[in-house]
Amino acid sequence: MSVDVWTSPAPEPAPKRRRGVPPLPLLTLINLFNYLDRQVVYGMTPAIQAAFHLTNRQVGYLAFANLVVFAATSLISGPVADRVGPRKVIFAGILVWSIATIGSALSSSFHMLLFFRALVGVGEGAYGPSANALLCADAPREKRGRAMGIYNVGMALGGTLGLCLGALLEPLIGWRNVFWLAGAPSMVLALTSAFIAAPERVELPTKLPAWKYLLKPTYILALAGGVTATFGASALIFWTRQLVIEVRHLSVLVGSVYMLFVGLVCGVGGVVVGGYAGDRLSRRAKGGHALAIGVSMLAAVPVGCVALFIEPKVAFMVFTAVAAFLLSVYNGPSAAVVDELGPPQFAATLQAVFLFGIHVLGNATAPSVVGELYDRSSSLPLALLSAVAAFGVSGILFCIVARRQRLSDTARAA
Repeated sequence: MSVDVWTSPAPEPAPKRRRGVPPLPLLTLINLFNYLDRQVVYGMTPAIQAAFHLTNRQVGYLAFANLVVFAATSLISGPVADRVGPRKVIFAGILVWSIATIGSALSSSFHMLLFFRALVGVGEGAYGPSANALLCADAPREKRGRAMGIYNVGMALGGTLGLCLGALLEPLIGWRNVFWLAGAPSMVLALTSAFIAAPERVELPTKLPAWKYLLKPTYILALAGGVTATFGASALIFWTRQLVIEVRHLSVLVGSVYMLFVGLVCGVGGVVVGGYAGDRLSRRAKGGHALAIGVSMLAAVPVGCVALFIEPKVAFMVFTAVAAFLLSVYNGPSAAVVDELGPPQFAATLQAVFLFGIHVLGNATAPSVVGELYDRSSSLPLALLSAVAAFGVSGILFCIVARRQRLSDTARAA
């Protein structure tokens, strides 16, 4: 079996660090506000809909515009970061999305709000690939997974807090003031990011252009695994409220508290455990980060199937929480997997294409596909089986990626 994973010709030197703010804690905090600023609007859609007299379809455009622009900007920003350095792109991205979040508060029309939500996507799309590449460069290879797991705690906390704070604060202070509260801290973080201690990556010579690494089968398999994982996660996130409250008949209060618990405890726990597990497996053999994802995804399939169809409410809640934990493991080591598939010069480019692919092909399509299946079957649990199936496919693909990486490392050692 031929393998094509990029491997360094020599042991990786320890990265040199410039003076400044340590990257991991700062970028984790920034990632929290990244997802908080993105998700806060979803907790306030009824108020925004009433303010601008919008249809349900128009409200959906707020998410669509943000997502599409985010994906396109991610694709462009990666090569830019590889040329000018991730610190400059990170600073520009945070500054743009913080200004756009505050601009959302000042919007006098729906089209103005739509423009600013798309502009939030520009900033976040610029930030994501560069942050992933910088953290992978900063962390020693044997600690890369745990660094990305800690970093993505910000994602789990920020996404959950954004939804909850939007819903809770909007009736008290109004949706415009909520945008002010969300955007102002990001402005301060943008200024702080200008002083981040970015490492000096060792430039290793390569004879191949970036697109050669993007077309290698192992990278394509990892991308397909990321797309299917993101499809499943997006479907569950979009339809969870209806499953918990409308289908399983938990009260709004109990259902909201339960979803908050799952997001904060199971989501955060999953990304941290995933990062540490990937590092531990990687110390034994190449491909440990991909293997951690693959095993957790496959383990989540039977748990997810039981959660969808089991009748007692307590059992449903337990199995759903366990499934959420297993599925969150993906967010810990996924960026480390991508970083291993190419040389340092193209780190941000590989991260950018990966983020573009998973958001356009996985994230954007999932809610409507499951919605169509729901309309046809009149059963949300049956429709969500497509999400569980996507996780199974993702698990298989990441196990294949891990095997190819391991074979490549064995061949190089021989």
